[in-house]
Amino acid sequence: MKKIIFSMMALALTATAFTGCEDVPAPYSMNFDDSNVTPTPKPAADPKGSGTVADPFNVAAALKYIEAGQNLDKQVYVSGTIVSVKEIDATNYGNATYYISDDGTASGQLTVYRGYDLGNKKFTAADRLKAGDKVVVYGKLVNFNGTKEFTQGNYIYSLNGKKAEDTPAADLNTEATAWTVAEAVQKIQAGQTAGGEAYVKGIISAVTYYDAAHKSLTYYLSDNGTDKVLQVFSGKGLNGADFAAKTDLQAGQTVVVKGNLKSFTNKKGQVVMEVDKDSKIVSISGTPSPQPSVAALTAKFDAGMDNFTTNDISLPSQLTYIWKHDASRKYMKASSHKGTSDYAAQSRLESPVFSLAGRTSATLTFMVAGNYFSNATSNFKVQVSTDGTTWNDVPLSTYPAKDWKFVATSCDLSAYAGQSTVRIGFLYACDGANAAGTWEIKDVEVK
Repeated sequence: MKKIIFSMMALALTATAFTGCEDVPAPYSMNFDDSNVTPTPKPAADPKGSGTVADPFNVAAALKYIEAGQNLDKQVYVSGTIVSVKEIDATNYGNATYYISDDGTASGQLTVYRGYDLGNKKFTAADRLKAGDKVVVYGKLVNFNGTKEFTQGNYIYSLNGKKAEDTPAADLNTEATAWTVAEAVQKIQAGQTAGGEAYVKGIISAVTYYDAAHKSLTYYLSDNGTDKVLQVFSGKGLNGADFAAKTDLQAGQTVVVKGNLKSFTNKKGQVVMEVDKDSKIVSISGTPSPQPSVAALTAKFDAGMDNFTTNDISLPSQLTYIWKHDASRKYMKASSHKGTSDYAAQSRLESPVFSLAGRTSATLTFMVAGNYFSNATSNFKVQVSTDGTTWNDVPLSTYPAKDWKFVATSCDLSAYAGQSTVRIGFLYACDGANAAGTWEIKDVEVK
């Protein structure tokens, strides 16, 4: 009987234990495997800022700006946090490639490609930057084959709240202490111009090119106003204003220019001293040099070739000449037609060397007549050379009709103003397949 009672009590206790288990909380130390759970991504930052020094873009705004694809030729400021550093070349070029984002993660990051340190100085230490650093970067934004980035030439405006001007910069000058052109060249040659923008004072010796797309001018400075010593490449006007025409600057004017100084080797292997693009004029004074009134070149062809020469580039055996002086009619004449045949030929009538030094503009004028040509622009061209080897085409304002009647035409040579060794050439060309036109020219003048 006791055994039966004890058995019933045991069953009751067991039932109670199973029922009470439903209300017992899980131990705090129990772990659950959540490795397969995808975390909720952080929302992208809202685009903010206008890209100015006072109101920089955040990275989200910079990416949106690149996608819009407008005004990418302008330099802007972008604020962000360094995600990672790909490379700091402190040995050779002094630049760095790294990545920034709004939250310091790789999500929504922007590449900073080959940029410089604070104040546009070269990096001197390979551990200068690290993940988590707060930067404001200044430069141009691009979409390079799908990669949104700051293009080469950018630099850090501030690093963790510190700007370049917070530390003395030994190599920077001021408008009041602007370097002469000779001093600027010495600084470039000594490698002392990577510390930021410098001021240079000089006299304009020549204005060579107007970039209508960027509304900028390329011109040369010197201390004597004659030599072409320091090139100001694609520079802006007073206080950064756009230029409207090549004549906005004149040889003889004195300017103080603020910009980055450097040297580079051109295609001819020549080392050029330069104020880099996007410089600006901070002051301008002086009277422009008077434009020479006398013609730089004159050739009437009344009594002969007036020191012009012929260069037969391709002369078929059936012909003895292409260009020839016509003494009775007092002009130069070119043709590759003989008998009933037209021959493939090329010959250039070349002027003697003349100078456009001291000029800010120049125009070639002459009288031209023709007939029998099938394509005037390919059969007859005007070319210019500054070395007698490389010849560049310049457009004519007017071509004659096929009626032997002379018309006045002109070519703008202002791109060569300031050059001291200039040649013009009249190129006759016939491919043999089209009609061999005949051309006559006279009264040549460059002024």
